[in-house]
Formats: sequence, C-alpha cells, structure tokens
Amino acid sequence: MKKRILFLAHSALRGGAEFCLDTTLRNLDREKIEPFVIFPTDGPMADSAHEMGIPVEIEPLCWWMLYEPSFWEWKNRLRTPFRLHRLKNFLKKNRIDAVYSNTVCIFEGVLAARALGIPHFTHIHEVLEDRFMRPRWFSLPRITNFFYRNSRTVFFESDPSRKIAEAHLRTTHSRSRNAEKQLDELCARSAVVSNSSRLTLEEAEHFQEKEARPAWEKLRGSGIDPEKWTVLWLGRFSERKNPHMLLRAAAQLPESVRENIQFIFAGAGPLETSLRQEIAHSALETTCRLIPFQDDIRPLLRLANVLTLTSWEESFGLVLVEAGMFAKPAIAVRSQGPAEIIQNGATGFLADPDDSRMLAEHLLTLFRDPELSARLGRQNRERVLDLYDPVKNTAKIVQEFLKVPKRW
Repeated sequence: MKKRILFLAHSALRGGAEFCLDTTLRNLDREKIEPFVIFPTDGPMADSAHEMGIPVEIEPLCWWMLYEPSFWEWKNRLRTPFRLHRLKNFLKKNRIDAVYSNTVCIFEGVLAARALGIPHFTHIHEVLEDRFMRPRWFSLPRITNFFYRNSRTVFFESDPSRKIAEAHLRTTHSRSRNAEKQLDELCARSAVVSNSSRLTLEEAEHFQEKEARPAWEKLRGSGIDPEKWTVLWLGRFSERKNPHMLLRAAAQLPESVRENIQFIFAGAGPLETSLRQEIAHSALETTCRLIPFQDDIRPLLRLANVLTLTSWEESFGLVLVEAGMFAKPAIAVRSQGPAEIIQNGATGFLADPDDSRMLAEHLLTLFRDPELSARLGRQNRERVLDLYDPVKNTAKIVQEFLKVPKRW
C-alpha cells in the first residue's frame, strides 16, 4: 500500500527551500507515495503542486524563526492551539502515515505528529548560525534539540550544515548523564541528501539559442546584449546574499576588459536601491544590469558565460547546480554548501568571503581563457549529473518514508 505523507511548507513563494520541495514532489514515486501538501498561503509553489495533481490545503502556519515582528505575527501565534487541533484532525481524516516539514522555521507539524504518535521528518534548508537565524523564539541549541528529538530523520543539504547543527546538540547535552550515548543516538537520526537540479539534462541540452532569443530580445530594453561575455548573478538582493561583492569585483577589473563584459543581476530584495546607487557611484551603468526575478531562468543560464554566488553563508546553492546542467563554470564564496558543490579549479572557483579582489581575478582568468572556461563547465555538468540528479536524490528521501509502518 502507498504511504500517505503530509508535506508542510513555510511559504508558497519562490525561493531556494520552496524550489527544493517542488522538485521533491515532482520526482516522488507516486506508485509508493501519496502526497498531501499544506501551504501557509496561495502562491506559485501551491499552484505548481495543484498542477501535479497533489491535494493542497492552505493553513497560515506560524514561524518561530525568521519572522517579521508585527501585530499579525502575534495574532498568528495566539491561534497556534486552534491550528494544532485542525492539523490533528487533518492527519486523522486523511490517514497520514508521516509528516515532513520542509524547514525549521515552522514547528506545528512536529507537535501535531507527536500528539498522534505519527513519525515526523525534518528537512533543514538553513544554516543554523546565530547571526543569520534571527529573530527566533528560543536559542538555536534548544530548537535543534527539539527537531532531533521529535524527528525520525533530520535531512540536511550539506555535511557542513549538519555539523553546525550537531555542535548545537553538544551544547544541550554537555552536562547531562550519558551525554555521549544520547548525542550519538540523536546524531544517528541525521542524513545528508543534496538538493537537486530543477532542470534535467535533456531540458538543458535541448534549450537552444534560438529558443532563448525571444527572451533576450525582451530584455534588450534593460540594456542586455546577447553578444557580450556575461556574468550572471541570481537571487534575492539581501545582506546574506551579498550582491555588492560582485559590484566591487566588477569595479576592480581593467577598464579594457570591463567594457567587453556585462554583469546581470536578476532578482529583487531590500538592497536593490543601494545596488543601483553603487552602480551609479562606481560608474558601472554601461556594465551592470539589474533585472526582475525571472520565472524561467533557462534563457539567462544559456546566455551566461559564468555564474556567481556571493553569499556569506549558504546551506546549499541551487543555482550552482543549475549552472552545471548548462555546462557553465561557477564562482562562489567559500561557504557551507558551495564549498561542497564547487571543486576549486576543476568545476569553477571558490573565493574567500567578501574578497572582491579574488573574485575579480577568477573572472579575469575565465574571460581570458575560453578553453579553460569550457572545460570547467563540462566538468561541472559531469559532477552535477553524478551527485545532484533529482530522481536519485528524491529516491533517498522516499526510502526513509518507506521504512515507516502504516499508521491506519
């Protein structure tokens, strides 16, 4: 019989963790798994699940980390007991065998599953470091301990992210009796399952320049030139993503080189105004282009010569994998996920955090050596196909679901 799994999402908007859930749902073995999904609001990710034929419910779940303090947020907290009652009724009505929370930002699925004795799985897409996981209700060691103790398996995107979580566990168990034994038992519940490309090799290979041209023409109004050597940056314009680092690197390139390169920043976020101000201040108006987030990133990946990821911290770095599917080299800041994805000098380059000079040197190397750039791109694709295949990685999660006994 199929295992009936409830997936809980913290957001129905577009984002890294949201795309990962969408990829998992899209590649589930529906002969073995019957999925249900709860989103906090309507949105593009909820629409995507609908299109897959998956039952979708809308329930405004409460965040206990990374929330925006407001009257609505406090009101939402007070409604937690009522949501728990509805969640338990949903689990019983739909005879759910296990619950899967796609983030540590939400906790109500854990409590509802525990109340009914149903196994719970947590997928941690965040790097649990103090400076980035604010605001929050409790300390990170307490939150980490909560998920480990109440989850059958805790999935991580990368081994460095798992090690950070395990350090929090050591903090909570350092003074307890049999601390080492308890810690070993909890750590045994974790598993690393890398995120997967949303694109298949077939989609990337068959997406030719002639298909991308119409999208490029639409972007000409933003000053994008399809004939120029292109550096691509994708993501949210936020402090953690650090897009200013790439602007500083662009300013350090020799002018004779810079005039033959275009930098495309595709995204949105709170730093957009400051990015535009720095572009003007550094006289980079003819070189750098800010464009809105694109629903279909294939034209941009097809256009790019190199993709950059400048985040100070990154639990994974999905865009690096997607660049690999298009056989593009990538340059990333040396942080948790990217340091596992990118093999320095073999599939791309790693730069030290906020070292814009090193980033500029790597860009210059690829610009001046097309043969090296092409070779790194090919090797990046080979690595992506080996490690980040969506079917293979979703199967690893499904195998854990299949170990759960039928509840009803």
